[in-house]
Amino acid sequence: MVDHFPDGARPDPDAAYARWLATCRDAGWRGQPAAEPVRVQDALARVTAAPIGAGELVIPAGQRLRPADLAVVAAAGHRTLDVARKPAVAIIPTGDEIRPVGADLGPGDLIDTNSLMLALLARDAGASAAVSDIQPDDPDMITAEIRRTAAAAGLVLVLAGSSAGRSDYAATAIAAAGGLAVRGVAVRPGHPALLGYARTGPERAGRPVPVIGVPGYPLSAVVIFNLFARPLLAALQGWHAPEPAHQQAELACDWTSSTDAEHWVLVTLAPAGDTFLATPGRRGAGSISRLMRAHAWWRIPSGQPKFDHGELIDVQPIQGAPQVPDADHRGS
Repeated sequence: MVDHFPDGARPDPDAAYARWLATCRDAGWRGQPAAEPVRVQDALARVTAAPIGAGELVIPAGQRLRPADLAVVAAAGHRTLDVARKPAVAIIPTGDEIRPVGADLGPGDLIDTNSLMLALLARDAGASAAVSDIQPDDPDMITAEIRRTAAAAGLVLVLAGSSAGRSDYAATAIAAAGGLAVRGVAVRPGHPALLGYARTGPERAGRPVPVIGVPGYPLSAVVIFNLFARPLLAALQGWHAPEPAHQQAELACDWTSSTDAEHWVLVTLAPAGDTFLATPGRRGAGSISRLMRAHAWWRIPSGQPKFDHGELIDVQPIQGAPQVPDADHRGS
């Protein structure tokens, strides 16, 4: 059942995430357990050259394994290691106007760039990703595809169709496939996002699998993935996603935001004396090229409507973003 917040207000991202997980757990979802820690065997600890004592923890549960980690485990005498399974993400593009990458476009057609981008983001988060064929604007077909893909997935992303337009069927399809926990989140871009779950069997039977209805605009899709898919995938692997790096910058212009939502604003950075100058991009969620050129996200909490030119703000550098001209200034 959809969670109705007071006065129809959309929940903030943290409240929406908590409600989503609670609804999935109430439906029977348990996620995946973390890997068991590996400890050095007493006899091997006496003969190995690794500087690790008998019974000492080698790899804590939930750590993403690096080459050096595996080398130390091998030196400690372990030939195998229990690990959490890599979660699978099913990506379902929808829409009569959506066409595969490389297809010839007619009037009103759009290329399915979001599936490509989200599949790569999922792999960057440690998951595998499989993209379905594009589904038409038919709620029954979308529901069937959600159920089909959920059978082999730990998370399902349904692309587009999450707002309240005439042909936006994602909410109906997710509810029919299992249940809808949250409809709309107080974040911009990304406010039409949907959070729910699907059952893997017919007639709403089978195990529950979390589902996100991802808005169709590219920047909205990235924000919703970072807020909801990334922490869930970390939890499915038994580790906590690290807090994003932050750095301070000086705002290059006056800025106003509505107070009813958290805002994610792309900024470009330039050196300015002993700090950076942060220039916000234009508003809107449709241009993926802005993400390609930006250096950082400026995450503005709800309730903060006005910022002045020259004010210091906290920004989150984007991994792999173009290098800022002055390499001596970097975030924490």
